[in-house]
Amino acid sequence: MNQLDLFGAPDEARTPPAPELPRRRDLTNLPPPPAPVTTTPRLGRKLEVVKSRVGHYRPKQADPDATAFEIAEAVSYAWNHAHGGSGIEIPIGVVATLALWPLRGPDAYLAADWWLSLNDADLLTAFRECWARWWIMRPDLIDRATPLHKWLDDEDPHPNRAGAVRAVATAALTNGLLHLTSNGDPYLNSATDVIGPLLIRMRAAGAQDSLAEVYTPPSAAELMAHILLDGPLEPGMKWHDPAGGTGTMYRAAAQVLRDRGLDPHDFGWSLNDVDELAAAGAAVNAILWDLGPHVLIACGDTLAEGDLIDRAVREAHGSLERREELQQLAAILAAIRKVEALVRLAA
Repeated sequence: MNQLDLFGAPDEARTPPAPELPRRRDLTNLPPPPAPVTTTPRLGRKLEVVKSRVGHYRPKQADPDATAFEIAEAVSYAWNHAHGGSGIEIPIGVVATLALWPLRGPDAYLAADWWLSLNDADLLTAFRECWARWWIMRPDLIDRATPLHKWLDDEDPHPNRAGAVRAVATAALTNGLLHLTSNGDPYLNSATDVIGPLLIRMRAAGAQDSLAEVYTPPSAAELMAHILLDGPLEPGMKWHDPAGGTGTMYRAAAQVLRDRGLDPHDFGWSLNDVDELAAAGAAVNAILWDLGPHVLIACGDTLAEGDLIDRAVREAHGSLERREELQQLAAILAAIRKVEALVRLAA
């Protein structure tokens, strides 16, 4: 696949810098996260749950795939029960934001109490901070995920939106989302797809039919990945999925690579889907599953438009160029302010 010229990046660019832990000074007037607390285990149906000091249950999933579907059911119910409306990109975007929050590690799930302590304004501020942070690091993927965060710029939201967003966040967090998405180990963090089941659950059956959406069960994806990747694997190999959905096959393929002692960062991943929400979810998943710097996500009708990867390359380069322009502008503004401060001191 010669068209994937993004893979020509120098070796030192292969491993992006690890995201820093969030600093409270980056967020405006938000309360600090709660201190770690002692929890008391209790047994529940199918899940071992832990009750926190504020009365929220934190499930520890026995089956990640089953938990992902339970989260999708809970989020769908919360959104519809709160009369959130027809914009399914909003609840999917809420889940994506919580999953992308850069705090990682065995205690990251404790951030659930912090999220749930925020008022409506601070919750949206934290959401915007999360997407802005990731745009600086991966503008190519975050621009592709625009449908999942564009609603945050709405200056005149529906009156029910704030309550529905909070209901979705509560449903996702208390059903164990952070247990699935906040592991420090990329292998554990790639245990399942939380976006795909939610997209299927939120989308009406008629819309699924018109888009020919069929969610590949994780077990089937894993079986196919083991079969397709049974031969020799060499760093630099590239794969393309012309109807990839939210990337379920690539999650399974990345896990096969890791099982064989290989790093997904050393391989190329390109994916297309006709559904912009599925393509947006694939972009988010590429970050969550740590597929690395050589990822291209296209959105369009492959049957009608042919190979869309060339266009995805141009769009990715455009995103990177916009980031560079903004960084240069920020540096110029900082220099101007420094000169102005020196002039005031001299005066």
